[in-house]
Amino acid sequence: MSFLSPLFFLGLVTLAVPVIIHMIQRERKEVIEFPSLMFIRKVPFRSFRRQRIRNWFLLILRCLAVALLLAAFARPFFRVPALAAIAGGAREVVVLLDRSYSMGYGDRWDRAKSAALAAIDDLGPEDVATTIVFDSGAAAGPRSTTDRVSLSAFLRDAELGSGTTRYGPALKLAEGVFESSDLPRLEAVLVSDFQRSGVESATGVRFPAGTILTPIPIADSQTENVSVVGVLFDREYFSGRERVSVTARLTNRGDDAVASLPVTLEIDGRELERLTADVPARGSATVTFSPVTMDDRPVAGAVRTREDNLATDDVFYFVASPGQVVNVLVVGNERDATEDALYVSRALAIGTSPAFAVETVGLDALSVESMTGRHVVVLNDTRPPMGPEAAALEQFVREGGGLLVVSGERSAWAAGGPDLLPGVVGSPVDRTGRGGSLGFVDYSHPVFELFSAPRSGDVRSARFFRYRPLEPVDSAVVLARFDDGNPALVERRIGEGRVLFWASTLDNFWNDLALKPVYLPFLHRVVEHLAEYAPPTPWFSAGQVLDLSEQRGLLAGAGLTEADLIAISPSGEQVPVSQGARSGFLTVAEQGFYEIRDARGGATFSLAVNVDLSESDLTTVDPDELAASLTGRLAAQPTEGGAAGVGREFSPTDLERRQDAWWYLLVGAFGLFVAETVVSNRLSRTVVQVD
Repeated sequence: MSFLSPLFFLGLVTLAVPVIIHMIQRERKEVIEFPSLMFIRKVPFRSFRRQRIRNWFLLILRCLAVALLLAAFARPFFRVPALAAIAGGAREVVVLLDRSYSMGYGDRWDRAKSAALAAIDDLGPEDVATTIVFDSGAAAGPRSTTDRVSLSAFLRDAELGSGTTRYGPALKLAEGVFESSDLPRLEAVLVSDFQRSGVESATGVRFPAGTILTPIPIADSQTENVSVVGVLFDREYFSGRERVSVTARLTNRGDDAVASLPVTLEIDGRELERLTADVPARGSATVTFSPVTMDDRPVAGAVRTREDNLATDDVFYFVASPGQVVNVLVVGNERDATEDALYVSRALAIGTSPAFAVETVGLDALSVESMTGRHVVVLNDTRPPMGPEAAALEQFVREGGGLLVVSGERSAWAAGGPDLLPGVVGSPVDRTGRGGSLGFVDYSHPVFELFSAPRSGDVRSARFFRYRPLEPVDSAVVLARFDDGNPALVERRIGEGRVLFWASTLDNFWNDLALKPVYLPFLHRVVEHLAEYAPPTPWFSAGQVLDLSEQRGLLAGAGLTEADLIAISPSGEQVPVSQGARSGFLTVAEQGFYEIRDARGGATFSLAVNVDLSESDLTTVDPDELAASLTGRLAAQPTEGGAAGVGREFSPTDLERRQDAWWYLLVGAFGLFVAETVVSNRLSRTVVQVD
């Protein structure tokens, strides 16, 4: 037998109290006064008699009662886990099995399932149990049942997932099971590799008082892992064809360097090129493959490296789409449109993601046919077109095209022109001398969002010496203003398209913006916004929920609409994602390629899904740290034989809680005090009668 608080036994010195009481207790003598003796001289008489204990039984009762009371406060328990398991009644047990993809390291998954099944086998005849499997989400099996067959079958059928470790959802489920239970014993068995990255999700979860958490760590003393963490595309155009170079980045999370690691590029399921890489310990390396000539359709690719103990992150999937080309028509004045548009055309020629196809024409050469197939039209310091060209330009905007109006000396908007401006334009304002600057910028707008981060460029550093004031209409939105309050950039929606009015020039004639580092990204974002350019997503992460209606580019490229789509998962499972004309949502839970097709058997396109690489960091956390946050005390530890879940070594506090021996001692002490009272009263009456 052991005790939680053995210092209470220092109180045994109080056993001397009953002894002292017995030793100093004296019999009472009644004194009777005789009047006839009142004149007799008093002679002092002294009698010495040793005190002795007469009532040994009463003394033993008192001492034993005090001893039992002290033993109860010392909280005794027996170091026998089997006794702890059966003491106090049936248990409510929740078995939680981690199925995140890091559990696929080596033989962890097999060991984890064996441990969880052993915890089911360890149940008592009156115990009830619930099984939960989890990664980034959680799924519960049979709940609060004594049917071991169904509990074990659920765990045997569990499969390794592609998600990351998140303890929060699973522990919240377990918390709900415990709170609804009326059994006296609550216990959670957590089988996991205890990755540190998942602990934060458990913040706020707290098991009921007295719950015992038994962690079963499934980990390795040393881990080596090389991952393909991502790819980059470098696009170039050669002889009118787009070529894409794929660069893969590798990370080594082990303590040993890896030399001559084979890395393979696959396109549409066939190996295209194989290279080798040297990856330093706890470091990274990159591998760049030869350029691949793109067709007019997306291609599915993968970068693979040699499989190690964690094979899930040894491959990275992607879909490379043809680079979207934004067709831009720059309309200049009749004098020299090409020279005036030099800054604009040169800046747009540098873009590759997307690429800009720029054509420059004078206003006199503008025709209805020249606007066909364009995404953006730029009226660069010129008056508006008239006649059929004006009607064609207005229709172009209303059908979804973008128009950029750039002010200058020759940009007066004559009466009778198309109704496209976001306001009424006035005569130029001179700010000679130091010039003006931008005083207000809406950094939440897509045009300026790029410059909202620190050290991303200051668009307000440019000096403006002339600009045209504008009185915006009610439907217009001012995106930037000069320091004197005049609008600098104004947007107006017309039909399905957009119009942006820039109050100054885009060269170095009225301002020095073209000489600033922010000029190129600013102009690119303006044109991308007007063209409603949305870069195709080359891959997604496992666990994401996708709205396929947002993948308009991929749908249009494959000749699909948003109606009647189905998805084929990497494991071959068919999943309907939409009904009729209403778009649906798709949860991409598996790693690999999802194939999206028309339910009627039409064209298809692919979505690449990769695992979250934060799970590749196999750094673990002390299970006691997690247990303390959930229960307020250390966890019960598995015994050596319990490496697979057979038996557990409980902490002294848990053993004492499960046995409650102090309660019996307290009852015994109370009984002895009652007996002592009865015996002492009887002895007192006997002494009086004898005297």
